[in-house]
Amino acid sequence: MKISELAKLVGVAPSTIRYYESKGLLPKSSRNTNGYRQYEHSSIEQIKMIKFAQSLGFSLEEIPTLKTPENDLDHTVIIERLQQKQNEANALIAQLQKKSQRIGDLVTQLNASWSNGQCLTQQQMSDLLDEVQF
Repeated sequence: MKISELAKLVGVAPSTIRYYESKGLLPKSSRNTNGYRQYEHSSIEQIKMIKFAQSLGFSLEEIPTLKTPENDLDHTVIIERLQQKQNEANALIAQLQKKSQRIGDLVTQLNASWSNGQCLTQQQMSDLLDEVQF
């Protein structure tokens, strides 16, 4: 199939496919007599695998490191990296939960002050700013 057909089937731009090919994420395509790239049906699954790995937090640079020198999937490395990605995701979730809690606390505090027609006191503002971690 031509690059435009493949791109349409997997929902990426043709330039993305050419980029994957240039980075070795996809094998080099063959060319037909008129010079158009010709892709195998297996390219669909390969691109889906790349997009899936990206959805799990893998960068395009990391994806080749998940394979052995024989180009097979390295199960040990994959499990280790997935566990690392899960730890990273859990840390982000904890940060977002803390952020959400701080926003909720601030909304409550502002509503309480503003419903009485008051602004935050200098001490309340100072306490809020002291909570910020740099």
